[in-house]
Amino acid sequence: MTSFFGELKRRHVFRVAVAYAIVSWILVEVSSVLGPALNLPDWATSLVVFFVLLGFPLALILSWAYDLTPQGIERTKSVPTPGSITQATGRKFDFVVIGLMTVGIAFLVVNNYLLEDDSGEASETAVGVLPNSIAVLPFENLSPDPDNAYYAAGIHEEILNQLAKLSALNVIARTSMRQYANTDKSIPEIASELNVETVMEGSVRYDAGRIRITTQLNDGVTGAHIWSETYTREFDDIFAIESDVATNVANALEAEFSLEEQLKIEELPTNSPAAYALYLKARSEFTNNARLIRNRMEPLLLDAIDLDPEFALAYGWLAFVYGYVLEEALTLEYAEKALELDPDLGLAYAAISTMYYLTSRFEEALQSSELAIQLSPSDPFVNTVYAEVLIATGNEEEALRVREQATRLDPANANAFSNLGMTRWIVGDRDGGIVAMRRAVQLAPESVNSHEMLGMMEAVLGNRAEGVAQLRLAERLAPDDERPNVVVAYHYRVVELHEDAARIARAWAESGQQAPQGAAELMRLFYYLVLDDEEQALDALVQLIEAPSGVFIPPFTYVITNVWDDPTLEKPEFQELRANLRAKFGWN
Repeated sequence: MTSFFGELKRRHVFRVAVAYAIVSWILVEVSSVLGPALNLPDWATSLVVFFVLLGFPLALILSWAYDLTPQGIERTKSVPTPGSITQATGRKFDFVVIGLMTVGIAFLVVNNYLLEDDSGEASETAVGVLPNSIAVLPFENLSPDPDNAYYAAGIHEEILNQLAKLSALNVIARTSMRQYANTDKSIPEIASELNVETVMEGSVRYDAGRIRITTQLNDGVTGAHIWSETYTREFDDIFAIESDVATNVANALEAEFSLEEQLKIEELPTNSPAAYALYLKARSEFTNNARLIRNRMEPLLLDAIDLDPEFALAYGWLAFVYGYVLEEALTLEYAEKALELDPDLGLAYAAISTMYYLTSRFEEALQSSELAIQLSPSDPFVNTVYAEVLIATGNEEEALRVREQATRLDPANANAFSNLGMTRWIVGDRDGGIVAMRRAVQLAPESVNSHEMLGMMEAVLGNRAEGVAQLRLAERLAPDDERPNVVVAYHYRVVELHEDAARIARAWAESGQQAPQGAAELMRLFYYLVLDDEEQALDALVQLIEAPSGVFIPPFTYVITNVWDDPTLEKPEFQELRANLRAKFGWN
């Protein structure tokens, strides 16, 4: 036995085994790190491990059978002891092993310490990955009846809402996920674009009262499956499925959640599956168009309430619909009923806040928004309303924080970046504002508003040619029913395109276009500013101050804060009236 081990030593079998093990470890580590960066398939690292294991016995056999001599590689049994260079090659193997160990240790240090920060701060700054984060891809609709497609969209959104109830999770908003419907992108690609740790995909099949939901949680780096489940049940069990998915995701991510949060996700929103189906369909009809939102959502939500008079979510969304169309009495009635049924429903307070904001009662809007954000801090809709109100009430730094968080949780939403850009601009970070607005244009190349705002920012910062190009593009993209627009004319006037400004202003005056409720004097103000008729512009500003408060629309901000550095608005007589306008709206 001693002679056998001595022979193994003489033939360098031990040294080859050690060297092979070190090289194999380095290869596996490098493949696991570089694989996702090179978009290699998930099985690439497994293939490397397979060949490494396959080659190990082969390397030992070759080291036993062959030896190095001054004449080259020869079979070991044919090498006489005096001709062998065992000691010399042994020392060389020692150097090789030491060198490989050095490389391995260096890789370990770089990969685990220099490329990562234990505090987590560096990874968020350099990589931008949110901790305990998840993006839920739109669920594939497998229902045989195309009229039941809303089940997939509705259940997808409700699972997002359930996950958002767990404060330890960072959940990417629905608006950022819509672009990934039927995508060909890989899980690592999607995770990288959204800066998340995990991505969940799934499908929904509804037929004859039965629901089949498949879910699969995947690692954002490797694409490997972390957790999956298939639920085949009666639709009556939909709430148990949604809460089970949320709990399993949190457990898979090792995210802690309180007993109170667990009770929230297990709470039944309604005892009527039929009412819940109507609610899901109403949510799928959501739009920013005030007329359409009422026509589409109101009847469905009223029918849901008829089926279950204690359905708080239906009351809350109906309150929002009424708030959006400025039905104050109905907004308050349905919001109060929603809160009576569920005192923790932040949506109800957000509905009230929306109504107050749109009617320029900012202090009341702030009170309602603060209650909404306390109850629903992760709800993107609640955060959007809250940020708008914060800006109007002079809480600009807090508004900026909320806007920044909104883009982290909704990183593919052009509106989120457009809002962030304007907020940065208003608080004085103009370079940051234009960066965010450029991102908004990248995300939504057809967005008229984003191109228009970017054009004004470029022009104000001295990039007049680019600014003019963006403004002209915005005018071309505008739908026919939004032309002519006197605000566009004002923007042309600010960048000194006086002929274009006059052309659009004349067309607006001849069209008899109706201004939004309470904003007629604001439109007159822009019209006379375009014509450089300061006397009439001052009179329009006085009339605007004296008129009953109407709908608060973004162009009010242009006058109140003079965001585009219009020298006319900085004249003393205009400054005094603008101060009175701020006081009227409660704009601090």
